[in-house]
Amino acid sequence: MLRALIAAALACALCAGGASARTDGGTPAVFVSVERSSKLVGVDLTTGDIVARIQVPAGPRDVTSYGARYVLVTSPRAGAVTLVDSFQERVLKVWQGFGRPRSVATNGAYAYVTDAARSELVIIDLATRRIISRVKVRPQPLDVAVGDVALITHGSASRKLTVADLSWNRGKALRFRHFYAGGSTRQISRQADSAYAYVTYSGSGTVGALHWGVERLRWRRDVGTLLHDIAVDPYHGQRLWVTDRVEGTVLALFSGNGLVLRRLRGCPGASGLAFVGSAWVAAACRDANAIAIWRQRDWERKLVRVGGRPYAGAEVVLP
Repeated sequence: MLRALIAAALACALCAGGASARTDGGTPAVFVSVERSSKLVGVDLTTGDIVARIQVPAGPRDVTSYGARYVLVTSPRAGAVTLVDSFQERVLKVWQGFGRPRSVATNGAYAYVTDAARSELVIIDLATRRIISRVKVRPQPLDVAVGDVALITHGSASRKLTVADLSWNRGKALRFRHFYAGGSTRQISRQADSAYAYVTYSGSGTVGALHWGVERLRWRRDVGTLLHDIAVDPYHGQRLWVTDRVEGTVLALFSGNGLVLRRLRGCPGASGLAFVGSAWVAAACRDANAIAIWRQRDWERKLVRVGGRPYAGAEVVLP
């Protein structure tokens, strides 16, 4: 799924599009978690070539990146979170001892991990590579999105979203509040510099918009059959993207009301999203053992085989 707040370095490297990204700012790539082989697979977006295969703990799922170089991946089955250096193609750190780490997001110097088995939000200091906080939250925390606050979705029994107020340096969760989110939420993405967030709902084709500042639902709209990931487009302030696992599609939506703007087909079992600059949109295609890459200039699709059951991807810029 796409949980990363894309770093400024990545934006600068890719803002001019695919060709200049390779020549002037490095090579744009996506690192994808592949569940069956327990690998993180790197794909060069300009060529579609596999550029890295890195072994990680069993059953990798959620992936995020920071600094346009470093990748974090959760392994729920192994109870581990792994830090990978995409430049050197090696594991830097494995944090063990989680119950079932579900989702990971970064903001500044910290990473935030939901532990679904232990009902915890775990905060990691990325500079020291130490776990600095474990705080109890409502049962079955699933997805997390972080900015001024941490927003947490919960398992199917809960219809409330958790808002965690963070300390000034984002290293501690100070207070928790909860509000009705219009149903049982699954995935979440927040819009930068705003009090807006967007969610998908468990077992449905519905997407919703929330104003977490005043704790209310803005709108809900049915757009598909079984939605999975959702992400705010960091390069287009009024556009969202969602994946539909049943229909094998990736949809662009207007953030103001959820109206479908574009429907990209050809990604069976569409799962996690990734953006690489303003030039590409990528999605994991679990039922095709591949990732689909669309070039935004003309929406041409490229399907790259990466191995059994890819789940999510994160963007980097390789030297």
